[in-house]
Amino acid sequence: MTDFHSSSSNSSLADDYEIEVEVEVELASPWSRIAAVIINVLIFHLGMILGTLFFGLIAKMLHSALARKICLILATLVPILMYFIGQSIMMSTKGQSFGKKLLGIKVIKIDGSNPGFIEMVLFRTVIPYVALLIVGLSLNLIFYQDIEITLIKPNLIALFFYIICLFMLFRTATYRRTLEDYLAKTIVIKV
Repeated sequence: MTDFHSSSSNSSLADDYEIEVEVEVELASPWSRIAAVIINVLIFHLGMILGTLFFGLIAKMLHSALARKICLILATLVPILMYFIGQSIMMSTKGQSFGKKLLGIKVIKIDGSNPGFIEMVLFRTVIPYVALLIVGLSLNLIFYQDIEITLIKPNLIALFFYIICLFMLFRTATYRRTLEDYLAKTIVIKV
């Protein structure tokens, strides 16, 4: 069990009073967090496969080359958008991704409240991903000086980032918080 202490003002009391709130939670195990990521990746790829099959069948029925190209684009975009929107709604309202919900863990702010859209989606997901993508592609472009090679080479900065996060999951002294947790001021707990 881990104790977190925070202060928050209560609007029903006078403004100069502070109420001390103590939230006692049990941290999610590193293995449940890793399993949740694996489940999310599997769900994403299942959606991509189903989208490709669905739009691929539609493309075969159509006899226009343009319609086939549109179906190929939709086969990629529709599953990605559905997954991102579904995950964003779940994460910002309940603090759980599909994998976290299946494993009975969730993300909360360090004061015990629900992080909401800004912390969950932007700070924990979008900002780190976009930053890693930009830095990784920029470094690849500097080293390889060819855009085609840059796009197919692995993003070693992102790999390094996620390896650091993996090691951080096993540090109980820091409440198993990863770099994304520090950015969003969150922890992952058992429900």
